[in-house]
Amino acid sequence: MRSSYGNRIRFHPISILIGGTVVAMMGAYTTFIFINLSRTNHQIVTTNVAAQADVSACYDGIASTFDDMVDSNEYWLGITGLRKNLVAQARGHVLEVSIGTGRNLAFYKWCDTGRHVKSRSEKWRQDQTEGVKSLTAIDSSVAMLAIARGKFNSLFPNSSSVHPVVRWVAADATAPASIPDAPFDLPASGARQRARYDTIVQTMGLCSVNDPIALLRNMSDCLDEDGRILLLEHGRGHWRWLNRILDQTAESHAHTFGCWWNRDIRAIIDESGLEVVNMKTPKWWHGGTTCWIELKKSETTNNEPVI
Repeated sequence: MRSSYGNRIRFHPISILIGGTVVAMMGAYTTFIFINLSRTNHQIVTTNVAAQADVSACYDGIASTFDDMVDSNEYWLGITGLRKNLVAQARGHVLEVSIGTGRNLAFYKWCDTGRHVKSRSEKWRQDQTEGVKSLTAIDSSVAMLAIARGKFNSLFPNSSSVHPVVRWVAADATAPASIPDAPFDLPASGARQRARYDTIVQTMGLCSVNDPIALLRNMSDCLDEDGRILLLEHGRGHWRWLNRILDQTAESHAHTFGCWWNRDIRAIIDESGLEVVNMKTPKWWHGGTTCWIELKKSETTNNEPVI
């Protein structure tokens, strides 16, 4: 008698649920891409970053509606979960670049200081376990930054004692000397090294700035020698047909959302001179367009001038 074991596996509720979820996710991602494709004039645009228009000025205009535009897409595509897992690794003095409307703020794990969230993040060093001591948030859009600050106040309404370690900076982080030094743990006395950040976070930022190479090098300049840069980015993927779609929709998408989603993120990282600790493309149904990246300073850049 033929065993019905295979059929039990095939029609088990868990198998059906997993299969249905995968199909739904692939359908959502494909629908998202083709909806954008239908809105464009199908003109192939350049992938050369230097030749792409600076569209960052659009963020002030879309700041008030930005979260509504991307919330459902990010949730169903799994981006929200990736943000949560990435940001949970931040520790020490943290800099978030291109913070936008503060879509990562709810995911930070703060030091157990009695201020508000009592939790600890993963540690970079074997002998050190700590959460976020301070957060410096920088964005070139004043309107976006204002929304992020309001969101922080809503998340932590009784956080008046935290404000000395949460700083909001309206500046273009690609410009030289635009990023402030990290706060000091203790008052400085005598000669000291420049205060640098333990963790730098950026999500969906390399696509939205005019000079991503300069941005990464500025990040490196203000990163501690043992620190990490954590990036969640999107760009060109594994499949030619998908990259053609990204190229065809890139200009329309850039003028709507302020980002060029057909950039070669791997090439940008390589040119920055930073050392890759980990680079992966989660969510296989994204076709390699979503990148989780952990970087550190290369050995040749670990020079600490005394000031």
